[in-house]
Amino acid sequence: MATRRLPNYLRTHRKHSALSQSDISFLVGLKDKSELSRYERRVRQPSLRTALACQEVFGTPVSELFAGINDSVAHDARGQMVKLRARLQKRITMANSTNVIAQKFNWVSQRLLNMPKLITSFVV
Repeated sequence: MATRRLPNYLRTHRKHSALSQSDISFLVGLKDKSELSRYERRVRQPSLRTALACQEVFGTPVSELFAGINDSVAHDARGQMVKLRARLQKRITMANSTNVIAQKFNWVSQRLLNMPKLITSFVV
């Protein structure tokens, strides 16, 4: 059975560290603890800078700290890659297709094969 992932693990890591929202906010450079609270409650998404700062503070990859956002982005990117592969496939079948198009198609196809399966359900 697949493990279900939370939308984000900020609160979990903060609680395990025994630090307050004010402490973490200071460490990652936020103005006040209300910003961190909004990230923990998934009311807002952090900036890239804030997400990377959290990664440094907790020693946990951004993709694990913000698992829900990561899964959503991965799902969307995979969908776009499937669409691109279909467009490239049509162009390859044309008589005047180029080697570059075939190379793009092969790259996208290989990337899709190597992508891990997504876990789409969340525990709230």
